[in-house]
Amino acid sequence: MVPKRSTYIIAAVSLVLLVAAVYFLFIFHKGPAKPKSQETSDEVKQFSEIDLAKRPYITLTPTSDGAEIIISIENMSSFDKIEYELTYLADNPTVAGEKIQRGATGTDVNTKDQKYKKSILLGTASRGVRSPDKGITEGKLTMHFFIGTSEYLSESDWNLLQVGTKSTSLEDLKGNFKLEVGGFDKQYWVIVADTLGLPLSAEFDSKIALTPIYGVFSVAPEFSQSANLTIKLAESPNQPQLYSYLHADSKWQKLDSTYDAQAKTVSSKIDSFATFVVISSK
Repeated sequence: MVPKRSTYIIAAVSLVLLVAAVYFLFIFHKGPAKPKSQETSDEVKQFSEIDLAKRPYITLTPTSDGAEIIISIENMSSFDKIEYELTYLADNPTVAGEKIQRGATGTDVNTKDQKYKKSILLGTASRGVRSPDKGITEGKLTMHFFIGTSEYLSESDWNLLQVGTKSTSLEDLKGNFKLEVGGFDKQYWVIVADTLGLPLSAEFDSKIALTPIYGVFSVAPEFSQSANLTIKLAESPNQPQLYSYLHADSKWQKLDSTYDAQAKTVSSKIDSFATFVVISSK
């Protein structure tokens, strides 16, 4: 009969041998783990790393009743996949004075297409009956751009506003873009947003364009009287010039503008909603 002490010793030795075997078979032969800094394929990169000429041009146009937003994405060929989330705050229909987050996602973007276009309902729908959300004034567009295994993230704000017969000030959320407009025959919905990129038909070198690029989107007609536009710049450019891209006829126009070097602002009178780009002379 084997003494208990010998049994314990044999069991302990067996356990040590088993652990050693597992280590050499499953851990040692795998080699040391790679430093985290080398795992770049899983990191989310900043969208600012993408050259402006290769960035998609994105527009957000509200319908005449403001119940839907038509998102359009062009110049997508540099990316293998694009996904987005459009989110906003709206009045809670069941609790007065409370806001709830709403939104929609897009995973059906084909980057091989010339243009992606989709209408997004700001609300809910059941059996063909829409229930638009109320109290929406602003939102966020989050874009995910993929090149191979690398992901580039972009987050930009958009402002939903109304214009009508009286003069109205349209601004971005940071207060760097301001447009005084009025004189319409009725109320129209307008969105002020960052377009992220440029239309492919740009008449200037994208390297001298200053960001952000502001787009003002609406189904409203041309103005009955000129509106005052002011853009505050983050830097001091060399002889800045202002261009507009008219969405209706896809045309560029060089605008007469004034630059205030002390305030770092570019001002001009305009006759239509458009995408506005400030360029700096070389």
